[in-house]
Amino acid sequence: MRLLSHARDLRAVGPEARAAPARDHIRGDGLDLGHRPVAVALYDALLSGRHELIHGGLVSRHRLATRALLAALLFAASPAAHAELTPGTPAPDFTGARVWINSTPLSLKKELRNKVVLVDFWEYTCINCIRTLPALKRIYTRYKPYGFEIIGVHAPEFDFAYKPENVRIGTKRQRIPWPVVVDSDFSIWRAYDSNSWPNKFLIGSNGIISRQHGGEGAYGELERQIRAEIKKEHPKAAFPAAWTIPADEDDFSPSRCGAMSEETYVGTTRGSRWGGEIANREGFQPGKTASYVSAPQQVRRGFSAHGLWKNNPDDFEHARSTPAPQDYIGIRYVGSEVYVVMNLKKGAGPSRVYVTRDRKPVPAARRGVDVQGDARGRTFIDLREGRMYYAIHGEDARPHELRLSPTEPGVAINSFTFGNRCLTKFDRL
Repeated sequence: MRLLSHARDLRAVGPEARAAPARDHIRGDGLDLGHRPVAVALYDALLSGRHELIHGGLVSRHRLATRALLAALLFAASPAAHAELTPGTPAPDFTGARVWINSTPLSLKKELRNKVVLVDFWEYTCINCIRTLPALKRIYTRYKPYGFEIIGVHAPEFDFAYKPENVRIGTKRQRIPWPVVVDSDFSIWRAYDSNSWPNKFLIGSNGIISRQHGGEGAYGELERQIRAEIKKEHPKAAFPAAWTIPADEDDFSPSRCGAMSEETYVGTTRGSRWGGEIANREGFQPGKTASYVSAPQQVRRGFSAHGLWKNNPDDFEHARSTPAPQDYIGIRYVGSEVYVVMNLKKGAGPSRVYVTRDRKPVPAARRGVDVQGDARGRTFIDLREGRMYYAIHGEDARPHELRLSPTEPGVAINSFTFGNRCLTKFDRL
């Protein structure tokens, strides 16, 4: 699950930072633990634990949840604290002039009245969101004929994802069939007091929120509650016996699924505050174009740079042309899969980004779907639009180093994310 972290986004949704462990709030089941927001400094201090991280930053979901819960308890008594809207609360409507994709504008009080609705806060570059799509597509196909609807609320994370035309491309790429509303001003996000991607609110046919779940997983529980909400409106509704509901499993368990590195942001605002460290002695230089010399060692969680890079809040932007791959952004990682968010700055055309694993071309068995090989044996990604690219697939359990080497200016690298051997059941689109 991605937590709200960008300074600009914090200004968009209010003065207080918000962070959340994976959790469920369900009306009437006693599971609401009274989650509250956590100030950035305390949350970062509680969750840092960097002395425990190795090989690029191993993450324990249980350790994360424990520390976030501790922070939530510390802030629970604060009168200024705010949680997401909890079960039993009337669901806010989608007001204002907005761009809608796959639909004309919809309202909970009009077109969606008496329907069961799942409001899904997502972002098209977010791997945590992308991995939820197979389950959501299955649920949507099954229950739409019963008066069920999904509304995807796209709240952007990176600069280029604010543009409706890019959201439209991302929605089409992921083959999302349900309506999507573009929330680039974060007003729907604020109305629901959301704080993470993905974040789901299930609304009964009476317009009242019955469930809230942040993060991945718990799809079986969600489907069962959707059935229950449909039966409230249509008591005689019957579902085919062949529609089995898959058991929920902990796909973040290191013992069962293997370890994976933590998400690492590259820009100066994200990287310096939330996404880890930069290994180079030159450090972050916000707003400047800096010449970096390769670092002899990687940091535990973070990245290294070599060559000429402009330090932007959202990304590191390559700042020169080179006749061959020589400048790079590098990261040390563990995990079965590696994903990287990249984009092209204004005026930059499609570009080739060369990719190496442990300073050699990526072996065929380890290549993500976006990695190709050229006639000289080099491996590369063709960068044509701002999105998440699939770099490594089927990796072993050992630590490795990934390097991304543009040869043209205007190529920007935003973040690295990772997957384990359980988090693989989704389409690479």
